[in-house]
Amino acid sequence: MATEAQILANRRNAQKSTGPRSREGKAVVSQNAIQHGLSARQAIISSESQADFDLYRERMLSELAPASPMESMLTERIVSLSWRLRRAGRIQNQTIDALNADMTSGPLAKLTQSLFFKNHDQSQGDPSTSPPDLALGRLAIKDFANARVLDRLLIYERRIEHSFYKTLLEFQRFHLIRKLDPGM
Repeated sequence: MATEAQILANRRNAQKSTGPRSREGKAVVSQNAIQHGLSARQAIISSESQADFDLYRERMLSELAPASPMESMLTERIVSLSWRLRRAGRIQNQTIDALNADMTSGPLAKLTQSLFFKNHDQSQGDPSTSPPDLALGRLAIKDFANARVLDRLLIYERRIEHSFYKTLLEFQRFHLIRKLDPGM
């Protein structure tokens, strides 16, 4: 149990810790909890483009053409989940590349080189073959502490995929009911 002096010291220290005060500081700390982004609340994470998401969303909305408030809600969910599935694939690819980048030799490095470069000598010095940005992959490795990182990513992907297909089926059910009963 804390002594009275410790309690008073904690209260004095708490007065000094008020967190960020500027708009920029608040924006920075709002991203502190984001790791790989597969379970993020917002659709866009810092490594993604709002313009790309908006274009993707508009295409999905025009394809699904929701006609009721419920269909609109399900469509927004489909857009969000499908965007996250794309992110999951990108993170898995970057994680594999990041794991591979840390290995200078070995079977995975040799396999990757043979898949991407038909002639290893041609890849030397070619700027178009520079390593891709692996930020998301490195974040996933760090977040999962290297422990079965690919298995954990696959679990996230499967959960998102399950929710996506469940939502899509529900959307299709509403869409079919609307077609069969135009008065709805």
